[in-house]
Amino acid sequence: MKTSTAFQISFANAFADLYLDKENGEFALDFRRQEVTIYLNNTQYQALVLLVQQSLEDETFIEYLDWQKDPLQCEENQMFEVCGPDHMVCMSCSPNCERVKLTFDIGLAIDLSFADFQGLASLIKEAQADLEWRRELLRLNSADTDVDSDSDSPPGFAAGGHD
Repeated sequence: MKTSTAFQISFANAFADLYLDKENGEFALDFRRQEVTIYLNNTQYQALVLLVQQSLEDETFIEYLDWQKDPLQCEENQMFEVCGPDHMVCMSCSPNCERVKLTFDIGLAIDLSFADFQGLASLIKEAQADLEWRRELLRLNSADTDVDSDSDSPPGFAAGGHD
């Protein structure tokens, strides 16, 4: 479900809420069941989006996540790991535990059930498909590019300078 005001855009589902502060260009990700809110800048948010998209491309991981294969029947040492750009956020999953762990470089790790991770992925997908959300991301990326071009440093991830 989307809510939009002059200052904020938010998306919510039963598992999480995702907020974008239009004035400051900051993101908040509120995990309902865990009662944890994570605040991210544009680059960290983009890294999370990329990580979620990459993880959902692994067909074997999806089979366990969607219960097409019984997670309790997998090998005990089977592990799925995906790292985002510059290891800003990483995901690890041991299917037999039915948990997905997201570790952020801001010194935070969060343990999600399969349902919570699917809810997060659905929320990100909904936001990324929204025209107003994409316009704000484009505006933020343009602002990041302007800041990067004013300095002598190479462009950051949000400006397209990732590996």
